[in-house]
Amino acid sequence: MAFLDNSGDIILDAVLTDLGRKRLAQGNFRISKFALGDDEIDYTLYNRNHPSGSAFFDLEIMQTPILEAFTKTNANINYGLMSLTRTDLLYLPVLKANSLVNSSAKTTSSVYYFAVNSETATKLNTAHSSSVYVLQSDQATSTAIYVESGLDTTTLTGDTTNRNSYIVNTNLLDSSYSIYADSRLIAGVMVPPASGYFRNMTDGTAEINMTPLTTVAASSTTPVLTNYNTFGAPGINNEVTFNSLVAATTISAIAGPRGSATAMNFSVASELAATSTGGRSSLYDLYGSVDQTIFGGSEKYDYIDTTIYVEGSVSTARIQLPLRIIRYAGT
Repeated sequence: MAFLDNSGDIILDAVLTDLGRKRLAQGNFRISKFALGDDEIDYTLYNRNHPSGSAFFDLEIMQTPILEAFTKTNANINYGLMSLTRTDLLYLPVLKANSLVNSSAKTTSSVYYFAVNSETATKLNTAHSSSVYVLQSDQATSTAIYVESGLDTTTLTGDTTNRNSYIVNTNLLDSSYSIYADSRLIAGVMVPPASGYFRNMTDGTAEINMTPLTTVAASSTTPVLTNYNTFGAPGINNEVTFNSLVAATTISAIAGPRGSATAMNFSVASELAATSTGGRSSLYDLYGSVDQTIFGGSEKYDYIDTTIYVEGSVSTARIQLPLRIIRYAGT
């Protein structure tokens, strides 16, 4: 692994992936399409106040160190660029996790705690003095992770008119989501029914029901993420709108017009779900930590940290959800 010297001319560094070399050896290698990405670029380096003038505004971006191309399929572009034919789009949707809804999961030190069984959930609820910080495997009506799609800007009022103008009519409404989870750790994803609703009333109070969550099977593997499966989730119309009595941002994580929302919980791989009197899975030793007194005292826990990825079907906006799969291991 090395950096390319891009201090002067633009360099094109092309290598064949492992699959490409295999196809070349078989005599059926053919380039049929390409994709562009900007994973390594920090656009905040664009400096409109550069003392040398506009020709130097993007100098630091153009001279950003770029890694050489990798041969692994999933190592080069994690966040591909979009192709949009419209030239009048002023805003694009983002995905944000919602921790404002009563039944939404809250993070602990920026991590969602996911209990593999009821014994662990009880211990964690006691440690946190609340159940809102704990997800429990296979639970359909309790705490869940909520994700919203919309325009996170205060420039546009989050009302129905702007929702239609800037999201619906521009074909940027995420009517569904793809959820990517590690197949070694997560057996299934639980998603809301299509009949769910996410809105506020005329008096500003929340009216939200995304349950019961139902388990969906993986629709495919994820080619750019090794060992990850893809699960589909419906996008529920996000009808939280501006209200003069109660700020919509007390319900929604999105500051401007809102598109859709979804919710999720997970089913842990069965071998990770043993109670403290059962056998510990070797996966905890292999991928995580064991016998950790993370809350102090004598109670020990085994855990594995993983990441759940959620992507809007139309906007292709993506969010990463850090998940700690945790098991009470005794004292």
